[in-house]
Amino acid sequence: MKTILAFCFSLVSISVFAQDKLAPATWSFQVVESGEDYIFKATVDLEDGWAIYSQYTEEGGPVPLTFTYKDKSILKGKTEEKSDAIKKMSELFEVEVVKFKKQAVFEQKFAKKKGIKVFSGELRFMCCDDLRCLPPTVVQFDIGL
Repeated sequence: MKTILAFCFSLVSISVFAQDKLAPATWSFQVVESGEDYIFKATVDLEDGWAIYSQYTEEGGPVPLTFTYKDKSILKGKTEEKSDAIKKMSELFEVEVVKFKKQAVFEQKFAKKKGIKVFSGELRFMCCDDLRCLPPTVVQFDIGL
């Protein structure tokens, strides 16, 4: 009987862990030439009702978007937020937040440097809707040049 119960429990456990994770954000990446530089472009598409938060999120609020690049020596300036942001008081966090819905684009200019064949890094973000927030997620990128 214990063996049957253990088997049934393991089937239930497998079923729970096999379910799809909620993933309301889809990222895409590209690098384009711009004169003597490159521009790294990160685009996020968000399901209806979901948002991600600006890199410039107030302390005490949601986890801000952060970009970490492998080779910082080639970066020119900061990662720019190219989409219209929504700035408003959040009932969920009780601070003013800056967030993006539907789609957002972020760009980082970097120098062309001999010998560099890949632009690499990662980003970390948190998605929330009006009722809940998902744990922060890390997405890695490696784009051939």
